[in-house]
Amino acid sequence: MGNTFTIGIKNYKKVKKEFRKLQQAPEIVAKRIVSDFKSRAPGWIAEEVVSVYNINKREIKPSKSGDVSAGSIVAKGKEIKSVSLVYSGRLLTPTHFGMKPKKPYKSGNYTLTTEILKGKVKKLGVVKKITKEQRKKLGKNFRKQGSRNSPKSPNMLLHTGNKHESGTNYIPFQRISQRRDDLEVRKTISMPQMVSSKRVEKKIDDVLSKNIGKRLDQHMSRYMK
Repeated sequence: MGNTFTIGIKNYKKVKKEFRKLQQAPEIVAKRIVSDFKSRAPGWIAEEVVSVYNINKREIKPSKSGDVSAGSIVAKGKEIKSVSLVYSGRLLTPTHFGMKPKKPYKSGNYTLTTEILKGKVKKLGVVKKITKEQRKKLGKNFRKQGSRNSPKSPNMLLHTGNKHESGTNYIPFQRISQRRDDLEVRKTISMPQMVSSKRVEKKIDDVLSKNIGKRLDQHMSRYMK
């Protein structure tokens, strides 16, 4: 399940100073700032997000074609009061946050970890290769013939069925009942949740104020001569 988050020029405290200046500026300057916000702000914001979250900047910054792999960013509005960036996106799997290992080890034993926040590695699960005897008992549990029932499995890497060179081959799943096919993909956080996080709110406020202020001064000096 995904979600959305909207950012406008007047959403942040520090930018309100620039917002008041823009309301008194010539129309051409306001149009230039609207254009700057739409084209440049996603990059400014992405820079602050990746300073906190361990995700590749390319995943949350629009490419030349405007695509964003972790979701979508839609620019709306033509005036200072209405211009905004609407961030939308699904919950991402741990593969986007430095998940290790990226595929099961041949031994069958591995500890699955991810690092959503930079510097904070989180253990998702410990997977151990089971013996023939354990596999036999596990089969009985699935058929509800065993003395012990284990409704859930540890988080483990399963193949996605990917056939593309650039695709993802393994992602974490967990069996959530005794049925073999009752699997649930492990999810983390979405792009809109990262952008709207309290952890980056001040950083985004600061960078928008700084960069919009610079662009405003440049446009004012150019068009107010």
